[in-house]
Amino acid sequence: MTEPASRPTNKLLLLIAALVVVIAAIWFLVGRQEPEKTETKVDATDLSGGELIVTEPTPGEVPVSVPDTPMTNVPPSGSGSPAPTGSPSAQ
Repeated sequence: MTEPASRPTNKLLLLIAALVVVIAAIWFLVGRQEPEKTETKVDATDLSGGELIVTEPTPGEVPVSVPDTPMTNVPPSGSGSPAPTGSPSAQ
């Protein structure tokens, strides 16, 4: 018995399948790359040791005034805390 001659549609299907496999492999490899980290320089110092979060200005945002209050340490628990004061209604 002789094998039937290959039809052009079989070759076309094989070509399409090969292209799909190549495109899927490229998409998989390109998708695994990590995005570049962007670094923004700010005119601020983070003294808390945490992470400083910076955002771009948003149009239409409301300006907020934050009071400039100095930070003070809490006295240690054994060094004479102020005496509790009674409430006026308790008298």
